Order: sequence, then C-alpha cells, then structure tokens
Amino acid sequence: TLYFAWRNVQKRFFLFHFAQIAKRHSVRFSNLRFAYVDPLSVRCVLLGAIQLEGDVIQEEVNHKEFLREFELLKNARQDALTELTDNCTISGNSANLLRALATLIEQILSDVNPAVFSEEMCVEAFQFHPELTVNLLQLFDAKFNPAKTCADEFSTRRGELLNSLKELDTGRKKHDDRRRAIFHQAINIADHTLRTNAYAHHKLGIGFRLDPHYMDHVPGFERKSKYPELPFGIFFIKGWNFFGLHIRFRDLARGGMRTVIARDHEHEKFERPNMFTECYNLAYTQQKKNKDIPEGGAKSIMLLLPNDDLVPERAIMLRELELSRSATADQLSKTLAEWTAAQNSEYLYYNQRCFLNTFLRLFVWDEERGCLRYGKHVVDFLCTPEYLYLGPDENMHQAMIEWLAQESVRLKYQAGGAFISGRGETGISHKQYAVTSLGCLQYLKHALSYLQLNKQPFFTVKMTGGPDGDVAGNMIRLFARHMPQTARLTVVTDASGTVNDPSGLDYPALCELFAREQPIHAYPPRLLHDGAFLLCMWKTRDLGSFRKEMLVYEKQAGKPLTERWLSANAANQLHRTNAHATRADVFIPAGGRPRTLSLQTVSEFLDPQTGVPTASIIVEGANLYLTQEAREVLEDKGVIIFKDSSANKCGVVCSSYEILAGLILTDEEFKRIRDELIPAVLQRLEEVANDEARAMLAHWQRSGKRVKLSHISELVSAKVNHFTDDLVVYLASADIAAPASAPLREVYLSYIPQVIRSHYYGACMRRVPDSHKKAIIATSIATKLVYGRGIDWEPSVTDVLPLLLS
Repeated sequence: TLYFAWRNVQKRFFLFHFAQIAKRHSVRFSNLRFAYVDPLSVRCVLLGAIQLEGDVIQEEVNHKEFLREFELLKNARQDALTELTDNCTISGNSANLLRALATLIEQILSDVNPAVFSEEMCVEAFQFHPELTVNLLQLFDAKFNPAKTCADEFSTRRGELLNSLKELDTGRKKHDDRRRAIFHQAINIADHTLRTNAYAHHKLGIGFRLDPHYMDHVPGFERKSKYPELPFGIFFIKGWNFFGLHIRFRDLARGGMRTVIARDHEHEKFERPNMFTECYNLAYTQQKKNKDIPEGGAKSIMLLLPNDDLVPERAIMLRELELSRSATADQLSKTLAEWTAAQNSEYLYYNQRCFLNTFLRLFVWDEERGCLRYGKHVVDFLCTPEYLYLGPDENMHQAMIEWLAQESVRLKYQAGGAFISGRGETGISHKQYAVTSLGCLQYLKHALSYLQLNKQPFFTVKMTGGPDGDVAGNMIRLFARHMPQTARLTVVTDASGTVNDPSGLDYPALCELFAREQPIHAYPPRLLHDGAFLLCMWKTRDLGSFRKEMLVYEKQAGKPLTERWLSANAANQLHRTNAHATRADVFIPAGGRPRTLSLQTVSEFLDPQTGVPTASIIVEGANLYLTQEAREVLEDKGVIIFKDSSANKCGVVCSSYEILAGLILTDEEFKRIRDELIPAVLQRLEEVANDEARAMLAHWQRSGKRVKLSHISELVSAKVNHFTDDLVVYLASADIAAPASAPLREVYLSYIPQVIRSHYYGACMRRVPDSHKKAIIATSIATKLVYGRGIDWEPSVTDVLPLLLS
C-alpha cells in the first residue's frame, strides 16, 4: 500500500496523472482512500492510501523508478514528451531530465537565436527524433547514473550519437540544422556537468553543477564579446513551475537571490531568454561591487512561471464554498479573495523552497567523509567542497529568509544560518537599517558638494522604485530624516504608478507608505500641489474586450483635484517616461528592471529642444538600470554618474559582516551584542562608501576629467580585485597561526568589529575557515592601498607586502 501526504496539491487532474504513471509502469491500483485536512486554506493536505499491484512493485529497481516519478506527480503537466512516455519509449523520469535539458539549452542558445532555440523547440527536437533521444539518455546514464556509470561506455555512446547527428538528413536542412544544434548542446552539457541530481530520489527539482567552459563550445557565438570573464561556477535548476541559475566569479562568493515573477505567458516569453544574461551581468557587477569584502561576486535568479492552476483551482474552491451554504455572497467573495492572495504567496514560497533545497543538496559537504552529504545517487566529478552565501534580493521575503536559514541548518551546511543574510533577530535587516541606501546617500553628498548644490536652499530629486521598496523606500526615509528641507522629491515611479509634484512630495505620507509596505499608487491624492498628477496603473477599467484605461489624479493650478481616465497606451507612455523626462537635479534609479535606460531609450533622458540631460547627478541604487552605453552618452553631456558597482555596494558589505558574525557567533551570542554590533557595521558602511567616492573624484580631477567616472569605478574594482587575487595566491601556503604570521593576524582581526573580537577572540581564530581569513587579509590590504595610495599605484603588492605589514 502506498501512503502519502501532500500539501496544497492541485485537485484538478491529480488522479488522471496518477493513472498515467501507473499505466506506464504496468501498475494496477485499487482501494483508493483520500481525505483532506484543512481543505479551504493553503495549508490543505491531501492524505492518501492506494493499494498497488503488479510485477513492478516486487522489483526493487523498477519500484524505485516508479516512486521517483510519483514524487514529482504534484506538478505533472502535459507536453510534447508525454507522447514518448505514454508509448514507453522513455520513462517519466527521463522525460523530466529532457525537460530540464531543454530549458538549459534554451538559455545557452538564446544568444544565437532566441526564437529558433526556445524551450518549446528544444522539446520538439527530442520528440521528433526519439531514437536520437534514447541514445542521448543512454549517454547520460553512462556518465551520471551511479548504478551504470562507466567512462568507456560514455565515450562510446558519445561517439555513436555524434556520428548519428552527422548523418541526420530528413530533406529539410533548416530543421535538421536546428535539431542537430540542440542535440550537440545536450552533449556539451553532458561533457561539462560536474554534478547532477537527475538520478536522485526525493528531489524537488533537477539540478546541474556546470563547468563554465561549456560557454566556449556554443557554435555561432563569440563568448568574450558578451561575457568577457568566465565565471568560476554555474548551477542550473529546473522545476515544473520555475527554473533558475546561480553564477559566481570566485570560489568563496556571495550574492543576492532574486525571483522574477512572470505575470502571464506573454511576460514569461519576454523574460525567459534573458535569464542567463541577467544572472551573469548581476554576478559580474557583484564581483566588482564586492571589492571591499572577502567574498567574490555571485547571483541567484529564479524565473517563476505563471500559475496555470490558480483559475481552475479557484473555481473548484468557489464550488466547494457554495455547496457548504454556510456563507453569504459577501463572505464568499472575501474568503475567495483571501484564499487567492494566500495561494499566490504559497506558490511563490513553494517554488523558492524547491529551488533552494535542490541548490543546497548539490554542494553541502560532509567534512568527515570528504564527500557530498546528499550524494548517494550523484556521481561527483568535482570532488571538492564549495562554500557559498546568499543575500536577499527581489521577492525574497522575510519568511523565506528565515526558512532558508533553518533549512541550511537542517541540511547541515557548514555555514549554518549564516548561509543567508538579512535574518531577523540573528541578522541585520537591510530594509530596517537602510544599509544600501545609506551608501547611496554618501555618494550623493559627494556629488552635491562637487556641484555646490549643497549650498542651495534645496535641490530636486526624481526616483524609480516605490516607497515599499528597500532602496527607494529607505532613500525616502533618509531624506526625511537628514534633508527634509533641502531634498525636494518631485517624482517617484514604481510598478504601481508614477507621481509628479513640482512642489515636492509629502515625506510623512511617503514614510507612512513605507511603514505599511504600500507602493506609490497609494499616495494620498489630496496632498498633490498645483501642477501635480498621480497615475495609478493598478486602477483600471475595461471598455469592452479590446480597450483598457488607467486612472490619473490631477491638480491643476487654482482648481480642485480631478480624476480622469487615460487610454492604456497613453498611460504606459507616461508611466515609462515620467522619471526620465522630468527635469530634476538628481536622479536615483532605486528600482526597475535591468537595461531600462539603454542606448535605445536614453533620448527620453534628454530635453527634446536642447538635448541637455534632465538630471545633473545620477546615483545608481538599482543594479544594471543603466547600460554602459547610456552612461557614456550622459557622461559626455556632463552628468556625474556613480554607477551601481560603487553606489549600492554597502548592502553587500553589510551582508558580508553578517556572514562573518554568523560564522564566529552562535545565535544567542549574536543577540547579546547585536545592539552594539549594528552601529559599528553602519559606521563601517559609511567609511567604505566615502573612501571610494573620494578616491574616484580625486582620480577624475587628476585626469582632467578625461576619464569618465563610470570607467573610474571599473578601474577601482579591477585594481582592488587584482591586488586581492595576487594576495590570495601569495597567502595560500601561509600558516595564519604561526608566530611569524602575527602581522597577518593583526590585519585579519582589525577587519572584525571591535565588539566581536573583544568578547569572542578565541572564536574569531577558531570558527572561521583559514581560506576565509586569508580572503579577509587580502581584501583588507588591497582596499587600503587603492583608496589610500590612489588608483594609479602600480607596484606588485606581493613584492612590497613585508614592508606594508611592518
């Protein structure tokens, strides 16, 4: 008898999908018993007991294959590969592996032609040539199935498949070339996969740890032209309703975890070809940004697909509520609205849990046995531990941060709860303490001082990102606290709408929105001054099936507040351009998608009559909002730009200190000194921001302003990282505990906040891995040299290290 309990499983088609699996495995079933626990909430649990019969159940290998497919039943769907599973050409588990390969190949080949090599086209290639697909699966079996792994068999299968692909000729060359390229990339993945859980049991997704050199084996694409530096490591993870990547540029690395939520399938088609590029660029920017900390740059990104089950499951829910006849129409409507909101949150959290659990199980190391802790069904070609750290980013809510810290502890990762920064009582909340915005403010002060705008009665600011956001919301709070009279905030744009008030927005009202976590469309229209407007993109009305309008509040001079409806196109145009086209002294992109201001859209930032930029200062609070081409156009026209890898680096510096504290201290020890530690970290954030801003402006003036500030930011990162890498290599064989290494230990200890080292000196020396200590020493020396001696300082650091330490 098969007993199971599943939380929040879809009610539609569950038995149908189970019957399909049973049929494929020649399993008969009877005596079905089901019950729901808490059926009208997202905590609904399906309890089941099914009597199974058939030869497969008696055979251990086939029994495990059946269970491995059953475990993924919750998310079963129909696609082109279903035909191959229904006729038993391939198993359900093999189909899941092929689906993961199809998504990964799409990411690889989207740089060649995103339309030709979509996920759908990759699946079609596997379905169209089942004999080649079976050969491909046998190739994967020979390398990655622990029960069958054999290097000679893999080499033979690989050669046979390559020969078959050479002979592929159906008379339709265009399609043959496309399908051949897809199979070649599947082989490329097999060649460069170092770990995969494709043959593991109890998995929540299929994951690959990839050797990044696969990027150099994509025909028709020059990797260095788009991806100048090869990453250190790449993870790819695929589930039914998501896929995601983790890219890092150093062995020891940290970076944020963000989730891109596809609103619908049209939005999904727009976003999915860009996921690898976005993750790479964010990680590459992070590598430059992480110059002040021991960890290299990394980024995780997950694309959450639209929830196709929501509408039919809601209809079932409504029917169940109606049949209960225990609620009025108003109560039904309220219950259904609450259920829908809860389902959306649970859908996000469930898929994030699947991604992160799969990710952790691919690298958590068993120090005693010297192997992967969860590697029983994984063939490990890497055979070395990996130490990674995450931070919160878009759509990573506090509930998931706390869950991930607990999951890291449960899975016995060496870093424990320090795996994720931004925890509550045992961390430093970025949003509560405005850590990223605090750094942005320092760069802004330097720019204001340089242009002498700080001597004016006030300066004007426009901003993207809403009052509910971390960076934008905290910039508002910092302006309200430190510059309420001098910083006049005139424009705010976020996903919900845009507001423009030349007389300045009301800081108390904006701070109230921050406290309530509400976006800009909730700004009180009654507070608008003459000449102001508030466009609410989320307040719409439909005029038939082909027309939509959005609500805008307007306050014309000397007239009362009015409401009017804008056509969808006009509203979208105003929403997109308001923050760019409106004149202000300062522009702070503190939210928004990457590449929003690019070479194609930079004209929006120029006065249409004079060509003069609409802001004199740009401080990039959001990552990759501007492309480098757009920066250069604006800098050529006199705009002072502090780019993202400098301006918003304080968030990662704070996270690094939190990770270090998590390695040294227990949770209880952290709580005891938290009130002393946080002010010390905040002071350190201001120091690293001011040190770099001064060094950049000094170099800019020494060069006669011939070198753009955005280029100087790159120079700073390159110089610090170059010195750091040289020092890490130099220190590799050093014994930090040796008497002769006392100067090195002094550098290491001086990096640690005084409140930690004074109370927990022994733990500082004992609990932090030597590789982490050496990385701290290297980055400490490198940053002091570049910020203190200037970007032009050239001697080899390792040659002068003894002199520096003395």
